Amino acid sequence: MRLRNLAFIAITFALLSGCAQTPKNTQKVDWETHQTQLKRLTDYQAKGVFGYLSPEQRVSLAFNWKNHNDEYQLLLTKMYKTVLNLDAKPNSVTLVDPDGKTYHGTDATQLVQQLTGIQLPLSQMRDWLIGLPTGADTYQLNNNDQVAYLAKDINGQVWEMHYNTYNDQSPALPTQMVLNQGKLKIKIKISHWLAN
Repeated sequence: MRLRNLAFIAITFALLSGCAQTPKNTQKVDWETHQTQLKRLTDYQAKGVFGYLSPEQRVSLAFNWKNHNDEYQLLLTKMYKTVLNLDAKPNSVTLVDPDGKTYHGTDATQLVQQLTGIQLPLSQMRDWLIGLPTGADTYQLNNNDQVAYLAKDINGQVWEMHYNTYNDQSPALPTQMVLNQGKLKIKIKISHWLAN
């Protein structure tokens, strides 16, 4: 009787463990097809969190990124309070800080770094976020013909993106990535994708 109970507990535990595991993406598409599908994505929205780890600051922020053609918006919040609200159009960038003060410029990366100390390759992130290695100096594919790694030298600084997981939609989009530049590490986790 006791042996039967132990077997039942072991089976139940195994089933629960299996349910708790994140399903692995088994969708394989040829790279050219996948790349073409990604290039068609001009309207998308990504929500999630990123952990920003640098020698100067360590912060965890929720983000909402909306992309429409050549324009994008980035909203960063902490504990439901706005850290920054960025609206970027070609040659025109507007940033609103936590106090509601508005700043204007032409370079989103420079403006964000000046006002928050946060360093991000924003013009590249529009494509890198969806797993498209636009402008990368080098990139590698995983077994499913999706980008596993990319690197680019931007103004003498080498940025590296490691893609850990993708979802199962079509086209498959990244859900966990790590962006590195020197001693800076940004862990990105996307919990919600809305793509047209």
